[in-house]
Amino acid sequence: MSNHHKITNSSSIEHINYYDDKDTLEIKFSSGSTYHYPNCHKQHYTNLKNAESAGRYFHSSIRDVHRAIKVK
Repeated sequence: MSNHHKITNSSSIEHINYYDDKDTLEIKFSSGSTYHYPNCHKQHYTNLKNAESAGRYFHSSIRDVHRAIKVK
């Protein structure tokens, strides 16, 4: 099962998905690139969804902490 959320509080992140069965966060950036962050806890999905600035949360808590795999 996947959870999907459109991000409206970021100029760099378009939408996010979380795949429960894979513990993977997916982020589609406004540039058109999509990345998977495997072994990323669902709490990051929730925090991105609820952040005042999704981009700021991404940079401080995900970008340099979790391995990224470019999908598209």
